[in-house]
Amino acid sequence: MTTAIRSVARLASLGLAATVVLAACSSGSDGAAPASSGASGSAAATGSAAASGPATVDATGGTVVNSASPTSAAGQACAAYFALDLLNSDYASGNTSVTEQQMKADFKRLLTDMVKQGRQAATDGTADDKILKNAVRMRAEVNALKKKQVLSEMPKDTQAKFALQSLRVQRSCDRAGYPLPAENVSARTSAGLAAGG
Repeated sequence: MTTAIRSVARLASLGLAATVVLAACSSGSDGAAPASSGASGSAAATGSAAASGPATVDATGGTVVNSASPTSAAGQACAAYFALDLLNSDYASGNTSVTEQQMKADFKRLLTDMVKQGRQAATDGTADDKILKNAVRMRAEVNALKKKQVLSEMPKDTQAKFALQSLRVQRSCDRAGYPLPAENVSARTSAGLAAGG
C-alpha cells in the first residue's frame, strides 16, 4: 500500500472510527436517541425475526433478521449508506486496490444514491428526514474537495462533521428498521474501527 493510499485509509478510518465512537458513547446529539446500541457502536435489531431484510447483530452478538422492506426508499437509502460503510472499512483495512480518485468517486456515487433515496423516503414516510438532511451535508463536504484533492485532504473539522452526520444517518436507518448489518460490524472490527463503550 502506498503512502498516499495509507493517508486516505487513515482519513476513512478517522471518519468512521469517530462515527463508531460517537455511536458507542454519544447521548444523541441529533435530538433522538438510537433504538439501541451494541458494544461495537452498531444499532441493534429489536422486534420480529421474520421477513426479508438484512441480518444484523444485536447487543448480545446474536443475529436478528430485519423485518423492514429492503425495496422501500428507506431501505435503498440505508443500503447505500451500508455500502459506503463497507467501502470505508475495506479501504481502511487495506483490503482493496482502489485508487484515491476512485474512492472519492465511489463516495460521491453512494452519497448521491443516499440523497436520492433519502428524499423519497422522507416524502413517502418510510424514514425520517434526517437521512436526507445528513446525506446532503455529507455529499456537500465530499463535493467541496477540488478535482485533484482526495478524501485525506478534507479538513479535520469537516471530517468530524462528516462522522457526526454519518452517525445520524446510521441512527435514522436504525429507526426505519435497518440496523447496521452483521457484515458491516465484522468489516469495522477487521479494519480496527470497532470501539468499546
